[in-house]
Amino acid sequence: MSMSGVMLGITVVQVALLAGISIFDLQHRSIHPGALLALAAASLLRTFASQSPLLQSALVGALFAGGAFGLAYLGGRAFCRQFDLPPTTVVFGLGDVWLGAVCGLACGFPGALAVVLLAMLFGGFCAGIFVAVASWRGGDYRPMTALPYGQNIAAATGFALLFPAEVAQVFAG
Repeated sequence: MSMSGVMLGITVVQVALLAGISIFDLQHRSIHPGALLALAAASLLRTFASQSPLLQSALVGALFAGGAFGLAYLGGRAFCRQFDLPPTTVVFGLGDVWLGAVCGLACGFPGALAVVLLAMLFGGFCAGIFVAVASWRGGDYRPMTALPYGQNIAAATGFALLFPAEVAQVFAG
Protein backbone atom coordinates (compact mmCIF):
# COMPACT_ATOMS: atom_id res chain seq x y z
CA MET A 1 0.00 0.00 0.00
CA SER A 2 1.51 3.32 -1.00
CA MET A 3 1.54 6.45 1.14
CA SER A 4 -0.43 9.56 0.28
CA GLY A 5 1.47 12.75 -0.54
CA VAL A 6 0.87 14.20 2.95
CA MET A 7 1.96 11.01 4.68
CA LEU A 8 5.03 10.75 2.48
CA GLY A 9 5.91 14.36 3.35
CA ILE A 10 5.55 13.71 7.08
CA THR A 11 7.63 10.54 6.78
CA VAL A 12 10.37 12.45 4.94
CA VAL A 13 10.40 15.04 7.75
CA GLN A 14 10.61 12.28 10.36
CA VAL A 15 13.49 10.54 8.58
CA ALA A 16 15.32 13.86 8.14
CA LEU A 17 14.94 14.57 11.87
CA LEU A 18 16.25 11.08 12.64
CA ALA A 19 19.28 11.72 10.42
CA GLY A 20 19.94 15.02 12.20
CA ILE A 21 19.61 13.35 15.59
CA SER A 22 22.10 10.68 14.48
CA ILE A 23 24.66 13.21 13.28
CA PHE A 24 24.32 15.29 16.45
CA ASP A 25 24.68 12.19 18.64
CA LEU A 26 27.79 11.05 16.78
CA GLN A 27 29.39 14.49 17.10
CA HIS A 28 28.35 15.45 20.63
CA ARG A 29 27.35 12.18 22.31
CA SER A 30 24.04 13.81 23.14
CA ILE A 31 20.46 13.79 21.88
CA HIS A 32 19.18 17.34 21.37
CA PRO A 33 15.81 17.84 23.14
CA GLY A 34 14.58 20.25 20.46
CA ALA A 35 14.97 17.57 17.81
CA LEU A 36 13.10 15.10 20.03
CA LEU A 37 10.22 17.56 20.40
CA ALA A 38 10.11 18.15 16.65
CA LEU A 39 10.09 14.39 16.00
CA ALA A 40 7.33 13.88 18.58
CA ALA A 41 5.26 16.66 16.96
CA ALA A 42 5.73 15.18 13.48
CA SER A 43 4.81 11.74 14.84
CA LEU A 44 1.62 13.03 16.45
CA LEU A 45 0.76 14.88 13.25
CA ARG A 46 1.19 11.63 11.33
CA THR A 47 -1.03 9.81 13.81
CA PHE A 48 -3.82 12.38 13.55
CA ALA A 49 -3.50 12.81 9.77
CA SER A 50 -3.73 9.14 8.89
CA GLN A 51 -5.02 7.25 11.91
CA SER A 52 -1.91 5.11 11.46
CA PRO A 53 -0.66 4.35 13.97
CA LEU A 54 -3.77 4.91 16.03
CA LEU A 55 -3.22 7.14 19.03
CA GLN A 56 -3.55 4.19 21.41
CA SER A 57 -1.00 2.22 19.38
CA ALA A 58 1.36 5.22 19.32
CA LEU A 59 1.14 5.63 23.09
CA VAL A 60 1.69 1.91 23.72
CA GLY A 61 4.66 2.02 21.32
CA ALA A 62 6.14 4.97 23.24
CA LEU A 63 5.72 3.19 26.57
CA PHE A 64 7.11 -0.08 25.24
CA ALA A 65 10.20 1.38 23.54
CA GLY A 66 10.82 3.88 26.33
CA GLY A 67 10.52 1.08 28.87
CA ALA A 68 12.82 -1.26 26.95
CA PHE A 69 15.50 1.39 26.51
CA GLY A 70 14.93 2.50 30.11
CA LEU A 71 15.85 -1.01 31.22
CA ALA A 72 19.00 -0.78 29.09
CA TYR A 73 19.84 2.51 30.84
CA LEU A 74 19.37 0.95 34.29
CA GLY A 75 21.39 -2.09 33.22
CA GLY A 76 24.20 0.18 32.08
CA ARG A 77 24.20 1.98 35.42
CA ALA A 78 24.35 -1.36 37.27
CA PHE A 79 27.16 -2.51 34.97
CA CYS A 80 29.19 0.60 35.79
CA ARG A 81 28.73 0.07 39.53
CA GLN A 82 29.58 -3.63 39.27
CA PHE A 83 32.90 -2.93 37.55
CA ASP A 84 33.75 0.18 39.59
CA LEU A 85 33.80 2.43 36.55
CA PRO A 86 33.98 6.19 37.18
CA PRO A 87 30.57 7.76 37.93
CA THR A 88 30.86 9.87 34.79
CA THR A 89 30.92 6.74 32.59
CA VAL A 90 27.75 6.49 30.51
CA VAL A 91 27.01 3.15 28.90
CA PHE A 92 23.52 4.07 27.69
CA GLY A 93 22.26 7.60 28.19
CA LEU A 94 18.90 9.07 29.13
CA GLY A 95 18.80 10.79 25.74
CA ASP A 96 18.72 7.34 24.15
CA VAL A 97 15.79 6.41 26.41
CA TRP A 98 13.87 9.54 25.37
CA LEU A 99 14.74 8.93 21.72
CA GLY A 100 13.46 5.38 22.02
CA ALA A 101 10.18 6.57 23.53
CA VAL A 102 9.65 9.15 20.77
CA CYS A 103 10.53 6.56 18.12
CA GLY A 104 7.99 4.20 19.68
CA LEU A 105 5.45 7.02 19.40
CA ALA A 106 6.36 7.40 15.72
CA CYS A 107 5.96 3.71 14.89
CA GLY A 108 3.22 2.62 17.26
CA PHE A 109 2.96 -0.95 18.46
CA PRO A 110 4.10 -3.49 17.17
CA GLY A 111 6.39 -1.18 15.16
CA ALA A 112 8.12 -0.23 18.43
CA LEU A 113 9.01 -3.89 18.94
CA ALA A 114 10.76 -3.85 15.55
CA VAL A 115 12.57 -0.63 16.53
CA VAL A 116 13.90 -2.18 19.75
CA LEU A 117 15.00 -5.42 18.08
CA LEU A 118 16.57 -3.73 15.05
CA ALA A 119 18.34 -1.14 17.22
CA MET A 120 19.94 -3.95 19.23
CA LEU A 121 21.06 -5.69 16.02
CA PHE A 122 22.39 -2.47 14.51
CA GLY A 123 24.15 -1.61 17.79
CA GLY A 124 25.90 -4.97 17.91
CA PHE A 125 26.89 -4.69 14.26
CA CYS A 126 28.30 -1.17 14.76
CA ALA A 127 30.19 -2.22 17.90
CA GLY A 128 31.69 -5.16 16.00
CA ILE A 129 32.83 -2.85 13.21
CA PHE A 130 34.29 -0.43 15.77
CA VAL A 131 36.30 -3.17 17.50
CA ALA A 132 37.50 -4.61 14.17
CA VAL A 133 38.60 -1.22 12.82
CA ALA A 134 40.25 -0.21 16.11
CA SER A 135 42.14 -3.51 16.24
CA TRP A 136 43.16 -3.23 12.59
CA ARG A 137 44.48 0.30 13.18
CA GLY A 138 46.96 -0.94 15.73
CA GLY A 139 45.06 -1.94 18.81
CA ASP A 140 43.86 1.45 20.01
CA TYR A 141 40.66 -0.20 21.27
CA ARG A 142 40.07 0.09 25.01
CA PRO A 143 37.57 -2.22 26.70
CA MET A 144 34.52 -0.41 28.11
CA THR A 145 34.69 2.27 25.40
CA ALA A 146 31.26 3.91 25.29
CA LEU A 147 29.83 4.24 21.79
CA PRO A 148 26.95 6.51 20.75
CA TYR A 149 23.76 4.52 20.35
CA GLY A 150 21.25 7.06 19.04
CA GLN A 151 22.03 6.39 15.40
CA ASN A 152 21.07 2.73 15.86
CA ILE A 153 17.67 3.67 17.30
CA ALA A 154 17.23 6.26 14.54
CA ALA A 155 18.16 3.80 11.77
CA ALA A 156 15.78 1.17 13.14
CA THR A 157 12.99 3.74 13.33
CA GLY A 158 13.68 4.98 9.81
CA PHE A 159 13.39 1.41 8.57
CA ALA A 160 10.10 0.87 10.42
CA LEU A 161 8.69 4.17 9.08
CA LEU A 162 9.75 3.55 5.48
CA PHE A 163 8.65 -0.10 5.38
CA PRO A 164 5.57 -0.30 7.66
CA ALA A 165 3.86 -3.07 5.69
CA GLU A 166 6.92 -5.31 5.83
CA VAL A 167 7.33 -4.69 9.58
CA ALA A 168 3.65 -5.47 10.17
CA GLN A 169 3.94 -8.65 8.12
CA VAL A 170 6.85 -9.92 10.25
CA PHE A 171 4.73 -9.61 13.38
CA ALA A 172 1.48 -10.83 11.80
CA GLY A 173 2.56 -14.41 11.93
